[in-house]
Amino acid sequence: MPDITIEGLSFWYPGSSNPVLRSLDLKIAEGEFVLVAGASGCGKSTLALAAAGLIPTRVQGFIEGGVRFGGKAISDMQVHEISQQIGMVFQNPDNQIIHLDVESEVAFGPENLGLPRSEIAGRVDQALRMTGMEAFRKRSTFSLSGGQKQRITIAAMLAMKPKVLILDEPTSDLDPVGTQEVLKVLKELNRIHDMTIILVEHKIDEVIEWVDRVLLMDQGSVVVDSPPRQAFRNLQTWDSLGVIVPQMVRLAAGLPDIFGSNVPLSVEEAASALRGSNCVKWLSRNAVPPVPLQPCETTVLDWDNVQLAYDNLQVLHDVNLQISSGEWVALVGANGSGKTSLASLVMGFQAPTGGSVSCMGKPVCVGDISMQAQKVAYLFQAADNMLFESTVQREFGFGFRHRRKGLDGMKYTIEQLLEIVDLTDLKERNPFHLSHGQRKRLAIGALLASAPQAMILDEPTTGQDDGHAALFLEFLQQLRGKLGLTYLMITHDMISVANYASRVVVLRDGKVQMSGHPAYVFAQGTQLAASGVVPPPVARLHSMLTEGACPSVCLNVGQFLQAIKSEEALLHV
Repeated sequence: MPDITIEGLSFWYPGSSNPVLRSLDLKIAEGEFVLVAGASGCGKSTLALAAAGLIPTRVQGFIEGGVRFGGKAISDMQVHEISQQIGMVFQNPDNQIIHLDVESEVAFGPENLGLPRSEIAGRVDQALRMTGMEAFRKRSTFSLSGGQKQRITIAAMLAMKPKVLILDEPTSDLDPVGTQEVLKVLKELNRIHDMTIILVEHKIDEVIEWVDRVLLMDQGSVVVDSPPRQAFRNLQTWDSLGVIVPQMVRLAAGLPDIFGSNVPLSVEEAASALRGSNCVKWLSRNAVPPVPLQPCETTVLDWDNVQLAYDNLQVLHDVNLQISSGEWVALVGANGSGKTSLASLVMGFQAPTGGSVSCMGKPVCVGDISMQAQKVAYLFQAADNMLFESTVQREFGFGFRHRRKGLDGMKYTIEQLLEIVDLTDLKERNPFHLSHGQRKRLAIGALLASAPQAMILDEPTTGQDDGHAALFLEFLQQLRGKLGLTYLMITHDMISVANYASRVVVLRDGKVQMSGHPAYVFAQGTQLAASGVVPPPVARLHSMLTEGACPSVCLNVGQFLQAIKSEEALLHV
Protein backbone atom coordinates (compact mmCIF):
# COMPACT_ATOMS: atom_id res chain seq x y z
CA MET A 1 0.00 0.00 0.00
CA PRO A 2 1.64 3.29 -1.10
CA ASP A 3 2.81 6.11 1.12
CA ILE A 4 1.60 9.69 0.79
CA THR A 5 4.53 12.07 0.33
CA ILE A 6 4.08 15.84 0.49
CA GLU A 7 7.00 17.76 -0.99
CA GLY A 8 7.47 21.51 -0.53
CA LEU A 9 3.72 22.09 -0.65
CA SER A 10 2.40 25.65 -0.51
CA PHE A 11 -1.09 26.74 -1.51
CA TRP A 12 -2.90 30.05 -1.92
CA TYR A 13 -6.67 30.39 -2.30
CA PRO A 14 -7.86 32.81 -5.01
CA GLY A 15 -7.59 36.43 -3.92
CA SER A 16 -5.41 35.66 -0.90
CA SER A 17 -1.87 37.01 -0.61
CA ASN A 18 -0.96 34.66 2.25
CA PRO A 19 -0.47 30.92 1.72
CA VAL A 20 -2.68 28.61 3.78
CA LEU A 21 -0.01 25.91 3.47
CA ARG A 22 3.66 26.86 3.73
CA SER A 23 6.40 24.68 2.22
CA LEU A 24 5.15 21.48 3.84
CA ASP A 25 7.38 18.41 3.71
CA LEU A 26 5.62 15.40 5.14
CA LYS A 27 5.45 11.66 4.67
CA ILE A 28 2.53 9.54 5.84
CA ALA A 29 3.46 5.89 5.71
CA GLU A 30 1.10 3.16 4.64
CA GLY A 31 -1.00 1.87 7.52
CA GLU A 32 -0.54 4.93 9.77
CA PHE A 33 -3.39 6.41 11.80
CA VAL A 34 -2.63 10.13 11.89
CA LEU A 35 -4.43 12.89 13.81
CA VAL A 36 -4.16 16.39 12.34
CA ALA A 37 -4.95 19.03 14.98
CA GLY A 38 -4.81 22.81 15.13
CA ALA A 39 -6.86 25.98 15.44
CA SER A 40 -9.48 26.87 12.84
CA GLY A 41 -7.85 28.33 9.74
CA CYS A 42 -4.44 26.74 10.38
CA GLY A 43 -4.59 24.71 7.14
CA LYS A 44 -5.84 21.30 8.37
CA SER A 45 -8.72 20.99 5.89
CA THR A 46 -6.59 22.33 3.05
CA LEU A 47 -3.94 19.72 3.80
CA ALA A 48 -6.67 17.04 3.72
CA LEU A 49 -7.95 18.30 0.35
CA ALA A 50 -4.44 18.26 -1.08
CA ALA A 51 -3.76 14.74 0.20
CA ALA A 52 -7.05 13.60 -1.35
CA GLY A 53 -6.05 14.98 -4.76
CA LEU A 54 -8.76 17.66 -4.78
CA ILE A 55 -6.21 20.49 -4.89
CA PRO A 56 -5.79 21.99 -7.41
CA THR A 57 -8.06 19.89 -9.68
CA ARG A 58 -11.34 20.60 -7.88
CA VAL A 59 -10.38 23.38 -5.46
CA GLN A 60 -8.88 26.27 -7.35
CA GLY A 61 -5.83 28.23 -6.25
CA PHE A 62 -2.10 28.62 -6.76
CA ILE A 63 0.08 25.68 -5.76
CA GLU A 64 3.79 25.07 -5.35
CA GLY A 65 5.27 21.65 -4.69
CA GLY A 66 3.00 18.64 -4.78
CA VAL A 67 1.68 15.38 -3.37
CA ARG A 68 2.75 11.90 -4.42
CA PHE A 69 0.82 8.69 -3.87
CA GLY A 70 3.44 5.99 -3.98
CA GLY A 71 5.75 7.07 -6.73
CA LYS A 72 3.13 8.92 -8.76
CA ALA A 73 2.13 12.56 -8.55
CA ILE A 74 -1.54 12.83 -7.60
CA SER A 75 -1.89 15.71 -10.08
CA ASP A 76 -1.12 13.20 -12.89
CA MET A 77 -3.81 10.76 -11.78
CA GLN A 78 -7.36 10.73 -13.17
CA VAL A 79 -10.25 11.50 -10.81
CA HIS A 80 -11.69 7.98 -11.07
CA GLU A 81 -8.25 6.53 -10.39
CA ILE A 82 -7.81 8.64 -7.23
CA SER A 83 -11.33 7.82 -5.98
CA GLN A 84 -10.52 4.10 -5.99
CA GLN A 85 -7.40 4.65 -3.92
CA ILE A 86 -8.22 7.59 -1.64
CA GLY A 87 -11.59 8.32 -0.02
CA MET A 88 -12.54 11.54 1.74
CA VAL A 89 -15.33 12.33 4.19
CA PHE A 90 -16.07 16.06 4.35
CA GLN A 91 -17.05 18.24 7.33
CA ASN A 92 -20.62 18.84 6.15
CA PRO A 93 -22.37 15.60 5.09
CA ASP A 94 -25.05 17.58 3.22
CA ASN A 95 -22.36 18.55 0.71
CA GLN A 96 -21.61 14.89 0.02
CA ILE A 97 -24.97 13.08 0.06
CA ILE A 98 -26.63 12.98 -3.37
CA HIS A 99 -29.24 10.18 -3.17
CA LEU A 100 -32.70 10.16 -1.63
CA ASP A 101 -32.33 6.94 0.38
CA VAL A 102 -29.54 5.47 2.46
CA GLU A 103 -29.03 2.24 0.52
CA SER A 104 -28.67 4.05 -2.82
CA GLU A 105 -26.20 6.52 -1.31
CA VAL A 106 -23.89 3.79 -0.03
CA ALA A 107 -24.19 1.77 -3.26
CA PHE A 108 -23.42 4.75 -5.53
CA GLY A 109 -19.62 4.43 -5.47
CA PRO A 110 -19.39 0.66 -6.07
CA GLU A 111 -22.01 0.95 -8.82
CA ASN A 112 -19.85 3.45 -10.62
CA LEU A 113 -16.94 1.02 -10.45
CA GLY A 114 -19.03 -1.41 -12.51
CA LEU A 115 -18.87 -4.14 -9.89
CA PRO A 116 -21.14 -7.21 -10.00
CA ARG A 117 -24.46 -6.73 -8.18
CA SER A 118 -23.57 -9.37 -5.60
CA GLU A 119 -20.32 -7.55 -4.81
CA ILE A 120 -22.15 -4.22 -4.51
CA ALA A 121 -24.74 -5.72 -2.17
CA GLY A 122 -22.02 -7.26 -0.02
CA ARG A 123 -20.14 -3.97 0.25
CA VAL A 124 -23.30 -2.07 1.17
CA ASP A 125 -24.19 -4.63 3.84
CA GLN A 126 -20.70 -4.50 5.34
CA ALA A 127 -20.46 -0.69 5.32
CA LEU A 128 -23.87 -0.24 6.96
CA ARG A 129 -23.05 -2.88 9.57
CA MET A 130 -19.69 -1.32 10.42
CA THR A 131 -21.24 2.14 10.88
CA GLY A 132 -24.27 0.87 12.82
CA MET A 133 -26.75 2.05 10.17
CA GLU A 134 -28.32 -1.26 9.05
CA ALA A 135 -31.73 -0.31 10.46
CA PHE A 136 -31.72 2.87 8.34
CA ARG A 137 -31.16 1.16 5.00
CA LYS A 138 -34.53 2.20 3.55
CA ARG A 139 -34.73 5.60 5.25
CA SER A 140 -34.79 8.86 3.34
CA THR A 141 -31.48 10.68 3.67
CA PHE A 142 -33.45 13.88 4.32
CA SER A 143 -35.01 12.36 7.45
CA LEU A 144 -31.67 11.61 9.10
CA SER A 145 -30.12 13.62 11.90
CA GLY A 146 -26.78 15.33 11.35
CA GLY A 147 -24.89 12.52 13.09
CA GLN A 148 -26.70 9.84 11.11
CA LYS A 149 -25.81 11.63 7.89
CA GLN A 150 -22.18 11.61 8.92
CA ARG A 151 -22.32 7.86 9.47
CA ILE A 152 -23.79 7.42 6.00
CA THR A 153 -21.04 9.43 4.31
CA ILE A 154 -18.47 7.30 6.14
CA ALA A 155 -20.32 4.14 5.05
CA ALA A 156 -20.33 5.36 1.44
CA MET A 157 -16.56 5.78 1.54
CA LEU A 158 -16.03 2.38 3.21
CA ALA A 159 -18.05 0.75 0.45
CA MET A 160 -15.39 1.95 -2.01
CA LYS A 161 -12.70 0.09 -0.02
CA PRO A 162 -10.04 2.77 -0.48
CA LYS A 163 -6.43 2.28 0.57
CA VAL A 164 -6.38 5.69 2.25
CA LEU A 165 -9.29 7.26 4.11
CA ILE A 166 -9.17 10.99 4.89
CA LEU A 167 -11.79 12.33 7.28
CA ASP A 168 -12.35 16.03 7.97
CA GLU A 169 -14.17 16.42 11.32
CA PRO A 170 -16.16 13.18 10.79
CA THR A 171 -17.49 13.06 14.36
CA SER A 172 -18.49 16.73 14.72
CA ASP A 173 -22.23 15.91 14.73
CA LEU A 174 -21.99 12.50 16.41
CA ASP A 175 -23.01 11.83 19.98
CA PRO A 176 -20.14 10.64 22.25
CA VAL A 177 -21.12 6.96 22.05
CA GLY A 178 -21.42 7.22 18.27
CA THR A 179 -18.01 8.91 18.12
CA GLN A 180 -16.38 5.99 19.91
CA GLU A 181 -18.17 3.50 17.67
CA VAL A 182 -16.89 5.24 14.54
CA LEU A 183 -13.37 5.45 15.95
CA LYS A 184 -13.44 1.73 16.70
CA VAL A 185 -14.41 1.10 13.08
CA LEU A 186 -11.56 3.28 11.84
CA LYS A 187 -9.07 1.52 14.12
CA GLU A 188 -10.29 -1.86 12.88
CA LEU A 189 -9.80 -0.75 9.28
CA ASN A 190 -6.36 0.55 10.20
CA ARG A 191 -5.21 -2.44 12.24
CA ILE A 192 -6.80 -5.37 10.41
CA HIS A 193 -6.96 -4.07 6.85
CA ASP A 194 -3.86 -1.84 7.06
CA MET A 195 -5.82 1.15 5.77
CA THR A 196 -4.09 4.51 6.13
CA ILE A 197 -6.26 6.90 8.15
CA ILE A 198 -5.78 10.69 8.17
CA LEU A 199 -8.14 12.24 10.70
CA VAL A 200 -8.68 16.01 10.99
CA GLU A 201 -10.38 16.48 14.34
CA HIS A 202 -10.95 18.95 17.19
CA LYS A 203 -12.16 16.26 19.64
CA ILE A 204 -8.64 15.44 20.78
CA ASP A 205 -9.81 14.11 24.15
CA GLU A 206 -11.94 11.50 22.42
CA VAL A 207 -9.58 10.44 19.61
CA ILE A 208 -6.10 10.60 21.15
CA GLU A 209 -6.02 7.00 22.40
CA TRP A 210 -6.89 5.65 18.94
CA VAL A 211 -4.14 7.27 16.85
CA ASP A 212 -0.44 6.49 16.54
CA ARG A 213 0.81 9.88 15.30
CA VAL A 214 -0.13 13.49 16.05
CA LEU A 215 0.43 16.48 13.75
CA LEU A 216 -0.23 19.92 15.26
CA MET A 217 -0.49 22.69 12.68
CA ASP A 218 -0.15 26.45 12.97
CA GLN A 219 -0.37 28.96 10.09
CA GLY A 220 0.12 26.34 7.42
CA SER A 221 3.09 24.59 9.05
CA VAL A 222 3.48 21.49 11.21
CA VAL A 223 4.82 22.52 14.64
CA VAL A 224 4.46 19.14 16.40
CA ASP A 225 4.95 15.73 14.78
CA SER A 226 5.13 13.01 17.42
CA PRO A 227 3.56 9.82 18.77
CA PRO A 228 0.65 10.72 21.07
CA ARG A 229 2.49 10.18 24.38
CA GLN A 230 5.28 12.53 23.29
CA ALA A 231 3.08 15.10 21.54
CA PHE A 232 2.23 16.97 24.76
CA ARG A 233 5.71 17.43 26.19
CA ASN A 234 5.34 21.19 25.78
CA LEU A 235 1.82 22.09 26.92
CA GLN A 236 2.57 25.77 26.37
CA THR A 237 2.69 25.20 22.62
CA TRP A 238 -0.83 23.76 22.63
CA ASP A 239 -2.15 26.38 25.01
CA SER A 240 -0.72 29.25 22.98
CA LEU A 241 -2.58 28.00 19.90
CA GLY A 242 -5.87 27.57 21.77
CA VAL A 243 -5.94 23.82 21.08
CA ILE A 244 -7.27 21.60 23.85
CA VAL A 245 -4.98 19.32 25.80
CA PRO A 246 -6.69 16.05 26.81
CA GLN A 247 -7.97 16.22 30.37
CA MET A 248 -6.02 13.16 31.47
CA VAL A 249 -2.81 14.66 30.08
CA ARG A 250 -3.54 17.92 31.93
CA LEU A 251 -4.27 15.97 35.12
CA ALA A 252 -1.01 14.05 34.89
CA ALA A 253 0.89 17.33 34.50
CA GLY A 254 -0.78 18.51 37.72
CA LEU A 255 0.26 15.36 39.64
CA PRO A 256 3.91 14.78 38.73
CA ASP A 257 4.63 12.83 41.92
CA ILE A 258 2.13 10.18 40.85
CA PHE A 259 2.44 10.10 37.08
CA GLY A 260 6.07 11.12 36.60
CA SER A 261 6.90 10.90 32.90
CA ASN A 262 3.96 8.59 32.17
CA VAL A 263 1.31 10.24 30.04
CA PRO A 264 -2.16 8.66 30.30
CA LEU A 265 -4.24 8.81 27.14
CA SER A 266 -7.43 7.36 28.60
CA VAL A 267 -9.49 7.49 31.76
CA GLU A 268 -8.64 3.85 32.44
CA GLU A 269 -4.90 4.56 32.33
CA ALA A 270 -5.27 7.53 34.69
CA ALA A 271 -7.43 5.52 37.10
CA SER A 272 -4.87 2.70 37.16
CA ALA A 273 -2.12 5.15 38.18
CA LEU A 274 -4.25 6.82 40.87
CA ARG A 275 -5.66 3.71 42.53
CA GLY A 276 -4.02 2.97 45.85
CA SER A 277 -2.79 6.54 46.28
CA ASN A 278 -3.95 9.03 48.90
CA CYS A 279 -5.67 10.91 46.08
CA VAL A 280 -8.56 8.46 46.06
CA LYS A 281 -9.06 8.85 49.82
CA TRP A 282 -9.06 12.63 49.54
CA LEU A 283 -11.43 12.49 46.60
CA SER A 284 -13.94 10.45 48.61
CA ARG A 285 -13.69 12.72 51.64
CA ASN A 286 -14.03 15.92 49.66
CA ALA A 287 -16.78 14.92 47.28
CA VAL A 288 -18.41 17.77 45.40
CA PRO A 289 -21.78 18.51 47.06
CA PRO A 290 -24.82 18.48 44.77
CA VAL A 291 -25.63 21.94 43.45
CA PRO A 292 -29.34 22.78 43.87
CA LEU A 293 -31.08 24.46 40.97
CA GLN A 294 -32.32 27.94 41.69
CA PRO A 295 -36.09 28.17 41.16
CA CYS A 296 -37.44 30.92 38.90
CA GLU A 297 -41.04 31.91 38.45
CA THR A 298 -40.62 33.24 34.90
CA THR A 299 -40.91 30.53 32.26
CA VAL A 300 -39.47 31.47 28.87
CA LEU A 301 -39.93 28.25 26.89
CA ASP A 302 -42.54 25.62 27.72
CA TRP A 303 -43.38 22.22 26.23
CA ASP A 304 -46.59 20.85 27.74
CA ASN A 305 -47.24 17.15 27.14
CA VAL A 306 -45.77 17.51 23.65
CA GLN A 307 -45.85 14.76 21.06
CA LEU A 308 -44.44 14.81 17.54
CA ALA A 309 -44.71 12.20 14.79
CA TYR A 310 -43.66 12.01 11.17
CA ASP A 311 -46.10 9.61 9.54
CA ASN A 312 -45.60 6.40 11.53
CA LEU A 313 -42.40 7.54 13.20
CA GLN A 314 -42.97 8.87 16.72
CA VAL A 315 -40.20 11.38 17.48
CA LEU A 316 -41.35 12.95 20.77
CA HIS A 317 -43.37 11.26 23.52
CA ASP A 318 -45.30 13.31 26.09
CA VAL A 319 -42.48 15.79 26.71
CA ASN A 320 -42.95 18.18 29.63
CA LEU A 321 -40.16 20.72 29.92
CA GLN A 322 -39.91 24.29 31.15
CA ILE A 323 -36.93 26.60 30.73
CA SER A 324 -36.77 29.58 33.07
CA SER A 325 -35.47 33.07 32.43
CA GLY A 326 -31.69 33.31 32.61
CA GLU A 327 -31.02 29.58 32.44
CA TRP A 328 -28.39 27.99 30.22
CA VAL A 329 -29.91 24.60 29.47
CA ALA A 330 -27.95 21.95 27.59
CA LEU A 331 -30.10 19.46 25.69
CA VAL A 332 -28.12 16.24 25.21
CA GLY A 333 -28.76 12.75 23.93
CA ALA A 334 -27.97 10.31 21.16
CA ASN A 335 -28.32 11.23 17.50
CA GLY A 336 -31.96 10.88 16.53
CA SER A 337 -33.25 11.23 20.11
CA GLY A 338 -35.39 14.23 19.12
CA LYS A 339 -33.27 17.17 20.32
CA THR A 340 -33.51 19.32 17.19
CA SER A 341 -37.17 18.42 16.67
CA LEU A 342 -37.95 19.55 20.21
CA ALA A 343 -36.21 22.90 19.71
CA SER A 344 -37.73 23.49 16.26
CA LEU A 345 -41.24 23.53 17.76
CA VAL A 346 -40.37 26.74 19.63
CA MET A 347 -39.76 28.58 16.36
CA GLY A 348 -42.98 27.31 14.77
CA PHE A 349 -41.14 25.41 12.05
CA GLN A 350 -43.73 22.67 12.54
CA ALA A 351 -46.70 21.91 14.77
CA PRO A 352 -46.69 19.27 17.50
CA THR A 353 -49.02 16.35 16.89
CA GLY A 354 -50.06 16.58 20.54
CA GLY A 355 -49.73 18.98 23.45
CA SER A 356 -48.74 22.65 23.25
CA VAL A 357 -45.63 24.82 23.01
CA SER A 358 -45.31 28.39 24.27
CA CYS A 359 -42.65 31.08 24.01
CA MET A 360 -42.50 33.94 26.52
CA GLY A 361 -45.91 32.87 27.86
CA LYS A 362 -47.66 32.98 24.48
CA PRO A 363 -48.58 30.02 22.25
CA VAL A 364 -46.18 29.49 19.38
CA CYS A 365 -47.70 30.52 16.05
CA VAL A 366 -46.92 27.66 13.70
CA GLY A 367 -45.65 28.90 10.36
CA ASP A 368 -45.27 32.51 11.51
CA ILE A 369 -41.54 32.25 12.06
CA SER A 370 -41.03 36.01 12.20
CA MET A 371 -43.17 36.32 15.33
CA GLN A 372 -40.99 33.90 17.30
CA ALA A 373 -37.81 35.31 15.72
CA GLN A 374 -38.50 38.64 17.41
CA LYS A 375 -37.85 36.94 20.74
CA VAL A 376 -35.76 33.87 20.00
CA ALA A 377 -32.75 33.48 17.71
CA TYR A 378 -31.94 30.07 16.23
CA LEU A 379 -28.44 29.01 15.21
CA PHE A 380 -28.84 26.12 12.80
CA GLN A 381 -26.58 23.10 12.87
CA ALA A 382 -25.61 23.78 9.24
CA ALA A 383 -24.59 27.39 9.78
CA ASP A 384 -23.55 27.77 6.12
CA ASN A 385 -27.22 27.96 5.21
CA MET A 386 -27.48 31.17 7.23
CA LEU A 387 -24.82 33.06 5.26
CA PHE A 388 -25.69 34.92 2.08
CA GLU A 389 -23.88 38.30 1.99
CA SER A 390 -20.78 39.01 -0.08
CA THR A 391 -18.47 39.91 2.81
CA VAL A 392 -18.08 39.11 6.48
CA GLN A 393 -18.80 42.70 7.48
CA ARG A 394 -22.01 42.81 5.43
CA GLU A 395 -23.25 39.69 7.23
CA PHE A 396 -23.03 41.56 10.52
CA GLY A 397 -24.51 44.69 8.99
CA PHE A 398 -27.62 42.79 7.89
CA GLY A 399 -28.41 41.89 11.52
CA PHE A 400 -27.93 45.46 12.67
CA ARG A 401 -30.11 46.91 9.90
CA HIS A 402 -33.00 44.56 10.72
CA ARG A 403 -32.78 44.38 14.47
CA ARG A 404 -36.07 44.77 16.34
CA LYS A 405 -37.02 48.13 17.81
CA GLY A 406 -36.55 48.45 21.53
CA LEU A 407 -33.11 46.88 21.58
CA ASP A 408 -31.23 50.09 20.90
CA GLY A 409 -29.43 49.51 24.19
CA MET A 410 -27.31 46.85 22.49
CA LYS A 411 -23.79 48.00 23.29
CA TYR A 412 -21.85 45.93 20.75
CA THR A 413 -20.93 47.51 17.43
CA ILE A 414 -20.08 45.63 14.26
CA GLU A 415 -16.41 46.27 14.98
CA GLN A 416 -16.70 44.86 18.49
CA LEU A 417 -18.48 41.74 17.26
CA LEU A 418 -15.85 41.26 14.57
CA GLU A 419 -13.23 41.38 17.30
CA ILE A 420 -15.15 38.96 19.55
CA VAL A 421 -15.39 36.36 16.80
CA ASP A 422 -11.78 37.03 15.72
CA LEU A 423 -12.70 38.00 12.15
CA THR A 424 -11.57 41.63 12.10
CA ASP A 425 -8.75 40.93 9.66
CA LEU A 426 -11.16 39.01 7.41
CA LYS A 427 -14.04 41.51 7.38
CA GLU A 428 -13.76 42.02 3.59
CA ARG A 429 -13.44 38.29 2.88
CA ASN A 430 -16.21 36.33 1.19
CA PRO A 431 -17.80 34.19 3.95
CA PHE A 432 -17.42 31.05 1.89
CA HIS A 433 -13.68 31.57 1.62
CA LEU A 434 -13.47 31.14 5.41
CA SER A 435 -12.76 27.87 7.17
CA HIS A 436 -15.68 25.88 8.57
CA GLY A 437 -14.99 27.05 12.10
CA GLN A 438 -14.70 30.67 10.99
CA ARG A 439 -18.04 30.45 9.16
CA LYS A 440 -19.64 29.04 12.30
CA ARG A 441 -18.30 31.93 14.33
CA LEU A 442 -19.59 34.37 11.73
CA ALA A 443 -23.11 32.91 11.93
CA ILE A 444 -23.11 33.14 15.73
CA GLY A 445 -21.87 36.71 15.64
CA ALA A 446 -24.57 37.69 13.14
CA LEU A 447 -27.22 36.30 15.49
CA LEU A 448 -25.79 38.20 18.43
CA ALA A 449 -26.19 41.44 16.47
CA SER A 450 -29.99 41.19 16.78
CA ALA A 451 -29.79 41.01 20.61
CA PRO A 452 -32.48 38.33 21.10
CA GLN A 453 -34.06 37.57 24.49
CA ALA A 454 -33.43 33.86 24.11
CA MET A 455 -31.21 31.82 21.82
CA ILE A 456 -31.41 28.26 20.60
CA LEU A 457 -27.92 27.05 19.78
CA ASP A 458 -27.86 23.85 17.70
CA GLU A 459 -24.32 22.47 18.07
CA PRO A 460 -22.70 25.93 18.40
CA THR A 461 -19.15 24.63 18.88
CA THR A 462 -19.14 22.15 15.99
CA GLY A 463 -16.18 22.65 13.67
CA GLN A 464 -14.46 25.22 15.91
CA ASP A 465 -11.15 24.87 17.62
CA ASP A 466 -11.29 24.92 21.39
CA GLY A 467 -9.83 28.39 21.75
CA HIS A 468 -12.48 30.01 19.57
CA ALA A 469 -15.22 27.82 21.04
CA ALA A 470 -14.26 28.89 24.55
CA LEU A 471 -14.13 32.53 23.45
CA PHE A 472 -17.68 32.29 22.09
CA LEU A 473 -19.05 30.47 25.06
CA GLU A 474 -17.46 32.95 27.45
CA PHE A 475 -18.89 35.82 25.42
CA LEU A 476 -22.32 34.19 25.50
CA GLN A 477 -21.97 33.79 29.26
CA GLN A 478 -21.20 37.48 29.69
CA LEU A 479 -24.03 38.50 27.37
CA ARG A 480 -26.42 36.24 29.26
CA GLY A 481 -25.53 37.95 32.52
CA LYS A 482 -25.68 41.45 31.07
CA LEU A 483 -28.96 41.16 29.15
CA GLY A 484 -30.65 38.34 31.06
CA LEU A 485 -30.60 36.02 28.04
CA THR A 486 -31.87 32.45 28.16
CA TYR A 487 -30.05 29.72 26.24
CA LEU A 488 -31.13 26.31 25.01
CA MET A 489 -28.00 24.60 23.69
CA ILE A 490 -28.19 21.35 21.73
CA THR A 491 -24.77 19.78 21.90
CA HIS A 492 -22.58 16.70 22.05
CA ASP A 493 -19.72 18.72 23.55
CA MET A 494 -19.83 17.55 27.16
CA ILE A 495 -16.82 19.61 28.25
CA SER A 496 -18.65 22.78 27.18
CA VAL A 497 -21.73 21.53 29.03
CA ALA A 498 -19.65 20.98 32.17
CA ASN A 499 -18.11 24.44 31.97
CA TYR A 500 -21.14 26.55 31.05
CA ALA A 501 -24.55 24.89 31.42
CA SER A 502 -26.62 25.60 34.52
CA ARG A 503 -28.81 22.57 33.79
CA VAL A 504 -28.62 19.44 31.66
CA VAL A 505 -31.68 17.80 30.11
CA VAL A 506 -31.09 14.29 28.79
CA LEU A 507 -33.34 13.11 25.96
CA ARG A 508 -33.67 9.45 25.04
CA ASP A 509 -35.94 8.15 22.29
CA GLY A 510 -38.01 11.31 22.41
CA LYS A 511 -38.50 11.28 26.20
CA VAL A 512 -36.90 13.35 28.95
CA GLN A 513 -34.81 10.94 31.04
CA MET A 514 -33.01 13.29 33.42
CA SER A 515 -32.81 16.97 34.28
CA GLY A 516 -30.42 18.58 36.75
CA HIS A 517 -27.13 20.31 37.42
CA PRO A 518 -24.21 18.94 35.34
CA ALA A 519 -22.33 17.75 38.46
CA TYR A 520 -25.31 15.57 39.37
CA VAL A 521 -26.27 14.38 35.88
CA PHE A 522 -22.68 13.42 34.95
CA ALA A 523 -22.55 11.17 38.03
CA GLN A 524 -25.28 8.94 36.57
CA GLY A 525 -22.96 6.96 34.30
CA THR A 526 -25.17 3.94 33.69
CA GLN A 527 -28.26 5.95 32.74
CA LEU A 528 -26.21 8.28 30.57
CA ALA A 529 -24.64 5.39 28.65
CA ALA A 530 -28.11 4.08 27.81
CA SER A 531 -28.94 7.54 26.46
CA GLY A 532 -25.85 7.80 24.25
CA VAL A 533 -24.15 10.33 26.52
CA VAL A 534 -20.59 10.07 27.83
CA PRO A 535 -19.56 12.48 30.64
CA PRO A 536 -16.30 14.47 30.37
CA PRO A 537 -13.18 12.38 31.10
CA VAL A 538 -12.54 13.93 34.52
CA ALA A 539 -16.14 13.23 35.59
CA ARG A 540 -15.79 9.60 34.45
CA LEU A 541 -12.52 9.32 36.36
CA HIS A 542 -14.18 10.65 39.52
CA SER A 543 -16.96 8.08 39.25
CA MET A 544 -14.53 5.26 38.45
CA LEU A 545 -12.25 5.96 41.42
CA THR A 546 -15.15 6.26 43.87
CA GLU A 547 -16.97 3.29 42.32
CA GLY A 548 -20.00 5.43 41.54
CA ALA A 549 -20.67 6.23 45.20
CA CYS A 550 -20.55 10.04 44.84
CA PRO A 551 -23.88 11.79 44.17
CA SER A 552 -22.08 14.41 42.07
CA VAL A 553 -18.72 14.61 40.33
CA CYS A 554 -15.99 17.08 39.45
CA LEU A 555 -16.55 18.90 36.16
CA ASN A 556 -12.99 19.96 35.34
CA VAL A 557 -9.38 19.19 36.21
CA GLY A 558 -9.12 22.13 38.62
CA GLN A 559 -12.06 20.88 40.68
CA PHE A 560 -10.59 17.38 40.72
CA LEU A 561 -7.21 18.54 41.99
CA GLN A 562 -8.83 20.75 44.60
CA ALA A 563 -10.97 17.83 45.78
CA ILE A 564 -7.90 15.70 46.47
CA LYS A 565 -6.24 18.56 48.40
CA SER A 566 -3.05 18.65 46.35
CA GLU A 567 -1.62 22.16 46.62
CA GLU A 568 1.35 21.19 44.47
CA ALA A 569 -0.99 19.97 41.74
CA LEU A 570 -2.90 23.25 41.74
CA LEU A 571 0.32 25.09 40.97
CA HIS A 572 0.83 23.02 37.83
CA VAL A 573 -2.64 23.51 36.32
